Amino acid sequence: MLAVAFLVACGGGQTVVPAVAPTLAETSLAAPPTPKQISMGGTALGGNAQTTVLAQMNLDDLPTGLLAWVTHRLELGAGEEIAHRHQAAFVYVARGAHDLTTGGGAQRLTEGQGIAVEAELEHRHHAPDGPSTFWEARLGRPSSSLPGTDAPVMFESPVLKGIPDNPLAVFVLVVIPPGGETSVHTHPGPEFIYQLSGAIDYQNGIIGVRQMTPGDVEGIPPVTSVQKRNPSGEDAAFLSWFLVDASQPFASPAVFKDAGLGPNLALLANGASVAGVSSNFGGGSNDSAFGAANALDGDPATEWSSAGDGDEAWIAVELPSVTNVTSVGFWTRTMGDSAQVISFQVTTGRGETYGPFSLDDATAIYRFDTQFTAKRLRFELLETTGGNTGALEIEVYGDPIP
Repeated sequence: MLAVAFLVACGGGQTVVPAVAPTLAETSLAAPPTPKQISMGGTALGGNAQTTVLAQMNLDDLPTGLLAWVTHRLELGAGEEIAHRHQAAFVYVARGAHDLTTGGGAQRLTEGQGIAVEAELEHRHHAPDGPSTFWEARLGRPSSSLPGTDAPVMFESPVLKGIPDNPLAVFVLVVIPPGGETSVHTHPGPEFIYQLSGAIDYQNGIIGVRQMTPGDVEGIPPVTSVQKRNPSGEDAAFLSWFLVDASQPFASPAVFKDAGLGPNLALLANGASVAGVSSNFGGGSNDSAFGAANALDGDPATEWSSAGDGDEAWIAVELPSVTNVTSVGFWTRTMGDSAQVISFQVTTGRGETYGPFSLDDATAIYRFDTQFTAKRLRFELLETTGGNTGALEIEVYGDPIP
């Protein structure tokens, strides 16, 4: 089995690790497949962010005690080299190129490439043709030194919490285009990010929203809702390190519990109910596996599916009380080529209709400002791709009238 592996971040090259499958299934290092992006609905993190796997490795024997991603910056002048061994780590080439030599031979690493180095593997970095700057992000004790060097700590993660047993370690580059964003999602293990270029609005379910600029770092424990948005006019890029349960989806759809609009009045838990529905898949009740109640449960892992109603599908929501409705949200289900909602409208119990509201994609919930008063709202699909249309989640925000 090969001891080191990498994927190309940009430009050409050869890989010795397969790209991550959407479920991050166990990998094999037997054959060098063509580099490719991991995907989940087009991209690993949803939205229009582009995610590239730089390297990955299975970790069957983690060090004991507190662990963090401790990252050192190393610089080699032309002809210089360094040889050492340490805990499992990911190498990222920030500038120039150099050769990495192990018992399996030498590999040339160029700018923007990443590579995984297994724990306690003797290896040598050598820059025969010119200077090279690289980082080693090591899974070790917080603030620990890099064996065999006097390199300073460049940055490190918070103490990692919730590391799964025998995790798959994954190192990725994420680029978000101007005005773009990831979906709101969670991961089956802790994530740590370093802002490489540009700026993003970073939001997670613990800290809320902060702006991240080059050199900033953040980390979250498993199953924490997170989203990255790029409000600027240029690309924004960050590096992410993960320790995930390989048997679980790499990124799962999620919602923030507080959208900044107050409580979601369309939640069953907040007193809402299903007042009617065009149909439920399989003819089941509203509480069935694909019943209408799934659109009001706050869990995007469940969904309401109609029984092939296409553009004629609808669901009526009874709010806890008459409400001045200031925003409605809709997250469409999709089956790839069918069952996706393109636009919908809302009709109140008095017959007043608002919309149409257009949905860009099926990766997230989309919210729309409104101004009307109602207790019952009927969400009516206008344009769809046909088939078993429905919704993962429906939201209603506003001020209840006493």
